[in-house]
Amino acid sequence: MDGGTLVIRTQGEPGCFDWLAPCAAGPTPPIRSLLLPQTVMFAGGKYVPTPLLAGEPVHQIGPPQRLTYRLNPNAVWSDGVPITSSDLRYTWDQSVNAPGIANRTGFEQIDSVDDSDPKTAVITFKQPYAAWYNPFGTLQSIFPKHLLDGKDRTAEMKDGFSWSGGPWKLDRWVKGQEIRFVRNATYWDKRPHLDALVYKIIPDAGGAFAAFKSGQVSLLQGVPPEVTLAEIQALPDTTVDVGLTLSLSLLNFNTQRAPLDSVPVRQALAHATDRDALVKQAFGLLKPDVTPVQALMTPVNGRWYMEPFKRYGRDLGRVDQLMRGAGWARGADGVWARGDQRAQLDVVGVAGNKTLELQQQILQSQWKEAGFDVRVNNVANPNDLIRRGSFHVSFSGATFPSDDPSRCSLLCGRNVPSEANGFSGQNLSRLADAAHDAAWDRVNNELDEAKRLDLLKAAYEVTATLVPFLPTGPGLSLLVYNSSRLGGVRNDGGPLGPFFDTTRWFCREGRC
Repeated sequence: MDGGTLVIRTQGEPGCFDWLAPCAAGPTPPIRSLLLPQTVMFAGGKYVPTPLLAGEPVHQIGPPQRLTYRLNPNAVWSDGVPITSSDLRYTWDQSVNAPGIANRTGFEQIDSVDDSDPKTAVITFKQPYAAWYNPFGTLQSIFPKHLLDGKDRTAEMKDGFSWSGGPWKLDRWVKGQEIRFVRNATYWDKRPHLDALVYKIIPDAGGAFAAFKSGQVSLLQGVPPEVTLAEIQALPDTTVDVGLTLSLSLLNFNTQRAPLDSVPVRQALAHATDRDALVKQAFGLLKPDVTPVQALMTPVNGRWYMEPFKRYGRDLGRVDQLMRGAGWARGADGVWARGDQRAQLDVVGVAGNKTLELQQQILQSQWKEAGFDVRVNNVANPNDLIRRGSFHVSFSGATFPSDDPSRCSLLCGRNVPSEANGFSGQNLSRLADAAHDAAWDRVNNELDEAKRLDLLKAAYEVTATLVPFLPTGPGLSLLVYNSSRLGGVRNDGGPLGPFFDTTRWFCREGRC
């Protein structure tokens, strides 16, 4: 059962391997969990300790709120140096104090990390923090202090690195072609059955599907938009799993750029959009019963899921009412105008994504009928354009590390990308509203779940009125693999999909 190389198709690659830096953003495969340790993982709908821990975390509500992680005494980096509480302290320090950090979510809530005991990290929070499990947890990483302290972290990591604290080590990265991983021989827990794991970079979904059918790759997470579920299921020796995830797609409105700096205009665009049509175009052939999501969450969020954006359905009469009430009038060309300003919008997205392009065509048609002049601007990597605010509307995605409903990192004004934070903030709609921020801070800081649910409803009421974004479809977990070659794969619908435990994967008869 041991041995063999598995080839997986991935659409893109990270700009760098430093997951604290903005350069790591983009259409990337789940890599960091292969190489870097985390404390807890959201898998199977709950939070579970990873092999890094020697038991369950100890959470004390306080005040002050404290969290104790006891580290596995066998946990070591690939050079044999123990993984210690000083690594957690170094990671926290880098996450809050180093320049150009892409995502400080949760780390900024920490007041101190006590590393006096090498195998015990005691984390004290500044104030009550409901998502206490996110720092150092799923979709976060712990970095080795002994290898990086005092050095330029990004320079050391951006093109890959030879060390590891996970079950795999990076073997090579041929940019634009493939990323290859091999077993970490010093990993302290269950080691992979596979000899190697290769991400084959195939941007075009059609080319990827052809590569799967010809046997060049054995696992896919995407297919061309014209391929039906029945067509995939008809392939020999093929297993297909389709489900919803915690991630979602959305239209981000740049609230700092005219005409989207106006709430009535954003509300009008929300009423100009038939989101059912967008979602059916993206997912209808694979999951016919899919419907739009109505918040920055999906039904996978369970008890937290709510539908504040359900008030926005396509209603051209309401569009007219909102636009005329804000002083706009339709010109001879049918486009809204106010003085010398026309309702012209540029919509950005990733070039070469056929599903996205079809959605953009639908949106362009819908908004044109509603009186908006829409221009599509797709580029290979729109990340820089979006972070610097050089857009009106962006087709974006949001991925979350757990089912926690906190959304301040995406919605609060202090997280707007700016020169001050190296354009690393995650609030891509650039909304800065004090009352809105306060509402989401209250969600962030309430530990009682019943009270928190009420605060969440109140925060979403403010958000849905301001419309900094328009949620569209839920994330779809599509897993297609050759079951005659590959075994041990499970798809739990969490943020890592089937990659939450690659050590279980094996090649049947040594061949993948």
